[in-house]
Amino acid sequence: MWSPSVLFALDEMRKQSIKQGKSTTGQGLEWGVLLALGPGLTVETIGLRSCAAVGYTSQ
Repeated sequence: MWSPSVLFALDEMRKQSIKQGKSTTGQGLEWGVLLALGPGLTVETIGLRSCAAVGYTSQ
């Protein structure tokens, strides 16, 4: 259930940003890292970049 949990948490962060009137997701930071440890020596790392909290337009 790793992936659904992460998506749920990211969606909640987005919703909180909208409620607080922030223009981007997160806490005003542009970059973040998502790290997961698995069985054995498995490590999964994902770089995250903040985006617009409401709607998306390409530049």
